[in-house]
Amino acid sequence: MDFFLDLPWQCWALPALLVVAWTALWWGSRRARLWFAGLTPPGAVVIILLGLIEMLSPGPQQDEPADLSGRISALGSGPGTLIVAVGLLALVVGTALTIVTFVVETTLMVRRHERAQRDAAAQPPS
Repeated sequence: MDFFLDLPWQCWALPALLVVAWTALWWGSRRARLWFAGLTPPGAVVIILLGLIEMLSPGPQQDEPADLSGRISALGSGPGTLIVAVGLLALVVGTALTIVTFVVETTLMVRRHERAQRDAAAQPPS
């Protein structure tokens, strides 16, 4: 947990943008909201994978197998680790937003269905 609290503010920019975009979409269409909610977690997983690829790619001075111990010790530093951290933060925030979106949309769908049934039952038969 301390790892996430010690991150620079730039790492929190993507999760903050996700929350702002999600909030703005509540005044948009339901379709856009559901697409956003469905694609945010897979997008975060792609960011994590890109960070892992960056972490594990050999640097210019690490071409020899004898330098494996130096390469393993360097895994914790560099841009790859920050990209993975941003991806993990985005995954946590995106998953939470997706759960909230689907719960609210399901509740609204049930309420619309109940209202339609109630309105149909209140109309006199023709």
